[in-house]
Amino acid sequence: MFTSKWYATRGIATEVGLDIQLTLWSMIDKRKKIGIEVDYLQVFELSINSKDGISVQKVIHRQECPPAIATYFLPIIETPIEMTIWAMDSEEYCMMLLPEEY
Repeated sequence: MFTSKWYATRGIATEVGLDIQLTLWSMIDKRKKIGIEVDYLQVFELSINSKDGISVQKVIHRQECPPAIATYFLPIIETPIEMTIWAMDSEEYCMMLLPEEY
């Protein structure tokens, strides 16, 4: 899973910074590298948290089969956002999209 070329929908391209997009793709790669079986659907729940008075991007990365969840706090993200993002693998290509674009 997630070995094909990556694409982003118009919604992702206009609403999500490239730094966040690349970080989310790297989270999928990290999961594969450490030996976690990767489901065709990866869900990222993004929210803004404050740590020591600084806004940081919180990302909850989860999948259903097999169940896996990880939480990350990313102070390096320039403009934190609040939304849910999906990454799907069709085996022909990998697509990052907003749930409402499905």
